[in-house]
Amino acid sequence: MTRDHHSDAAQAELALSAGQELPAHTAKLRTFLESRLFQNSILLLIVANAVTLGMETFTEIRAEYALLLYRADLIFLAIFVIELLMRIYAYRRQFFRNGWNVFDFIIISLSVLALPNAFSAFRAFRVLRVLHLVTVMPRMRVVVSALLDSIPGIFSVGVVLVLILYVFAVISANLYGPDHPDLFADVFTAMYTLFQVMTLEGWPDVASAVAETHPSSWIFFVIFVLIATFTMLNLFVAIVVRVVEEDSEDLEHVLVRENAELREELQEVHGEIVQLQETMSRMDRALALALQDLPAARADDRDKT
Repeated sequence: MTRDHHSDAAQAELALSAGQELPAHTAKLRTFLESRLFQNSILLLIVANAVTLGMETFTEIRAEYALLLYRADLIFLAIFVIELLMRIYAYRRQFFRNGWNVFDFIIISLSVLALPNAFSAFRAFRVLRVLHLVTVMPRMRVVVSALLDSIPGIFSVGVVLVLILYVFAVISANLYGPDHPDLFADVFTAMYTLFQVMTLEGWPDVASAVAETHPSSWIFFVIFVLIATFTMLNLFVAIVVRVVEEDSEDLEHVLVRENAELREELQEVHGEIVQLQETMSRMDRALALALQDLPAARADDRDKT
């Protein structure tokens, strides 16, 4: 699993300011929690827990290994709870300032509530903890952030799409409803049928059935598919792609800025090293001169005595 200096960005936001000093044990705990070995181990446990949850969906496996799966589930949950408590202790109130940490906290809380049989339906939500992988891989965070940022644009396009779907549904219900009540009996049935046509799933069957009684219906379906599918649905993709590009550019700018800052720090360190070398050279020359003058000083002392 590849990681760079941005892979711990989610936790870096929780760090205290430079003017504050962490207790030694807290600093060591944070270093341990942010280490690649620990995070990879937790990810492996999350994947293993997801596998056991999937195995529980098979009747044969659940009937034969129900007790074993239940005990494994308790072990996984205990490890996740301990991990959560360790992170809360290490970051204290700063822990809840990170959205992904809050997400983990909610999921683990639901897992704890799922222990009683009455809340067993909540157990499926533990699989969502695999999304913790997003906090480890920066590029995945960019994609998820882009999806969240594109929600307003997608919502606007969705409203327009619903309006188009409604308009065509009313038209189709009036034109084809009397002859095809199973497809266009009313506006809601027509909207469902047109939604299937919009997804291009089985729409030739619908178009062929209507064409038997209305030969010119192909004009209606062609226009609807061009507007609803090839235009509106592609707008969803365009919005997401645009936001991903913008977020990627933001991440690239952050990388460039941090690289520039790192380069400046390295130059400062190099300058300090050069100054230190010059100081050491002057001290060496002074020491050499002092050693050269030492025999003469001793001889003068002997002459005086």
